[in-house]
Amino acid sequence: MTRAFSSGMLLRRSVAGWLLLLTVLTAGLAALVGVVPKWPAGVLSWGAGVLLWPDLPTASRRPIAVLAVIGGAGLALGIALGQSPDWQMLVSANTALIALLVSVSFLRLVSTPETTEHTALPSGAPALISTLCGVHLFGAIINLSTIFIVGDRMAGAGRLSRVQALVLTRGFSTAAFWSPFFAAMAAALTYAPGARVGTLFVLGAPLAVLAMVVTYREVMRLSPEGFMGYPMRYESLWLPCLLAILVLTVHSIYPELSVIGLVTLISPLLTVLVLGLKGGSESRPMRRHVIGRLPLMVAEVSLFLAAGVMAAGLKSVFMSFGEWLPFQQFGGLEAVATFLVLTTLAVVGVHPLIGIAAAGTLLAPTVADPNLLALVFLASWALGAVINPISGLNLAFQARYGITGTTLMRWHRVYVTKMSAAVSALLLGYASLWSV
Repeated sequence: MTRAFSSGMLLRRSVAGWLLLLTVLTAGLAALVGVVPKWPAGVLSWGAGVLLWPDLPTASRRPIAVLAVIGGAGLALGIALGQSPDWQMLVSANTALIALLVSVSFLRLVSTPETTEHTALPSGAPALISTLCGVHLFGAIINLSTIFIVGDRMAGAGRLSRVQALVLTRGFSTAAFWSPFFAAMAAALTYAPGARVGTLFVLGAPLAVLAMVVTYREVMRLSPEGFMGYPMRYESLWLPCLLAILVLTVHSIYPELSVIGLVTLISPLLTVLVLGLKGGSESRPMRRHVIGRLPLMVAEVSLFLAAGVMAAGLKSVFMSFGEWLPFQQFGGLEAVATFLVLTTLAVVGVHPLIGIAAAGTLLAPTVADPNLLALVFLASWALGAVINPISGLNLAFQARYGITGTTLMRWHRVYVTKMSAAVSALLLGYASLWSV
């Protein structure tokens, strides 16, 4: 019976992995080819989510269930008030985010910052700069796995020092300010339709640089005796850089093509090409990744599906309000207010995606410049990820290195305050220039 149960579990996870791969293909085509509908990708991702539900960690089930209940209640209330549900939004609201996360996960097969175990850990200011920038750049491409690759190598007796934790969490999270490979960008483009990746990069990249400067100065103050870092191998970045150049070049030639759609489709294809050029069978590592690694993304997939249900429910309720809107226009002051609300929600444990989905659904009719709203979303995600005690990043740190979310939140409090002031100044400045 145990063997049969194990076989059934492996089959269930394998099917879910293949469904997620099909989600990548169908969502990518839907983003690039207008005649392809979004709902098939949504159905596939829901199929994977249902199959993987038994594997969802207990700690993640309650917030996900709460989102689904809120969405269901909103849909029921909207129907009672005469509003027809947006069925496509219900099925596929966050499919693009899921597809992007799954797609870029393939890049870890050919692009990681790994070194040999015998390489000595560097120390001092150069090591701090190298580790901070390396975590930032690799994290911008291959996401959370960067944290574990670097953190496990740096950890002594399975523990990280305070300054090492600051470098890892902030170096990673600040990529949300600008990276087109991050779920934050997909969320921003989904809930602020019409925003441009190029504009967001120009606005967000300086914030990321500032955040790393603030972190560098803090770490040097806290650890004057020297920082023990990670021996980065930056030559592994050539593939992500090639991918970024390829995507942005195609987008510049064909601006009507979605950047998120291009990243979603090109990432696994480029991985297959590189594996083939390295020799051997490229199908074997790809297959292992599909049936072994993709099912482990159950928490992210379930969260995004549930957030989509909540967004559809909120839309149904908001539409029943008629002409009522929180703002009559969306300028600099409104952008700052929205950013501060989303960041405050993160402090009390609300995932950035949830706040973004709610704000985007409510504010869309008032927004003249979607880039302004998208920048709010990127900044709230970049700072919310470190200040939220139950964010995926902080929960992963707690499970892996024994540092609690409340401890991390306390360590990041001053940093988030400083960066919130910088974000608010940028939002006001950009809004004033845009309105001229």
